[in-house]
Amino acid sequence: MSQMKNMWINTFSGYVRVKVEGTYPELFINRCGERKIMIWDIRQAGEKTYICSVLLDDVKRLRPVCREAGCKIRFLERHGAPFVIRKMLIRTGFVTGAAVFIAIMFMLANMVWNVEIEGASPAVEHEIRQKVDELGIKTGQLQFRLPPPEIIQQQISDQIPAATWIGVTVRGTTYHFQVVEKELAEKEPAQAPGHLVADRKAVIKRLFVEDGSAVVQANDVVEKGDLLVAGLIGKEGKQQRVPAKGEVFGEIWYKAQVTVPLEQKFQAVTGETHTAHKLNIGNWTVPFWGFGTHDFKSQKHESHVREFNIMGYRLPFTYTKETNRETNASERAFTKEEAVTEALEKGRVEVLEQFSSKAEISGEKVLHEEQVNGKVIVTIHYRVIDDIARKQPIIQGD
Repeated sequence: MSQMKNMWINTFSGYVRVKVEGTYPELFINRCGERKIMIWDIRQAGEKTYICSVLLDDVKRLRPVCREAGCKIRFLERHGAPFVIRKMLIRTGFVTGAAVFIAIMFMLANMVWNVEIEGASPAVEHEIRQKVDELGIKTGQLQFRLPPPEIIQQQISDQIPAATWIGVTVRGTTYHFQVVEKELAEKEPAQAPGHLVADRKAVIKRLFVEDGSAVVQANDVVEKGDLLVAGLIGKEGKQQRVPAKGEVFGEIWYKAQVTVPLEQKFQAVTGETHTAHKLNIGNWTVPFWGFGTHDFKSQKHESHVREFNIMGYRLPFTYTKETNRETNASERAFTKEEAVTEALEKGRVEVLEQFSSKAEISGEKVLHEEQVNGKVIVTIHYRVIDDIARKQPIIQGD
């Protein structure tokens, strides 16, 4: 094992094979040992001739040894990295051409040459291609200048409401987008005749009737189950049953209790960052930019890994960008008045979650507030306007 290790070191440092001739070649070898000049692979080539290997760094030290031993040396072979590099520098045209060729092949293999979109209708595909172009994903763009696929997927998905899911994969020089569109609701089958009735107690604010006959008007108070729109049209005695359609918006009273701590802890980003760029080769990681360490006590870590391909083959190394963002544990103390304001905002969100997407808050009033064990408990009365109509089939005899 040590011999193999020394061989690698000798090859890296460079060594020469020399021929030693003289009256006392054995004295030459002994003097080299005394002066710690490393020689090896010693072979006798004649009665007064030896051939051995000498490190390139020790060649200058051989001259005084030769004088003492009365020997002459002649260089036979040159081995190792220094001689290879020298030959390469002499042949600059070849080296430059090879380097340029490798660089061009690497760049071409890591460019975007095609964008494929699968599973999308023509309209959605056109919309996706527009968004893709805005992100810079187009023919000739270098892949390592583009965001990672997971970031592209998130940005595209957020901007295409017609798609349920969009998957992004990189296949060599092609960006592939797999799209799952939202299924359009099928046309509703013919509905049975029916009324619209109130699903809760409310004060009618406004109504829009498409089919049927309204039996209430603005400012009427209705109880749960009261008839709002009758599924009957036509003159009395000649009435025809229809499925009532429309929206009836009523004002509902709702009471909520919201609790807000007077002290709240959260993590805040300070704006200080430390970015490191690394090259990963197998299990080895080699930093090449962003050296040094940081002294962030608390941080948010982000890591993005990018692979490289050439001619459809994945290269045995990857590029990693690691970003650490400093965070501080912050604590905010509320006054009682601020806690009440926070409770109102929090309460609005919680209340609207109890109603449909059409709901809106028309008024609010704090009924009671109290401070208990470092918390403020607020009781709030809300006036919410929402569609209160629900369908009810017409029973025979109505």
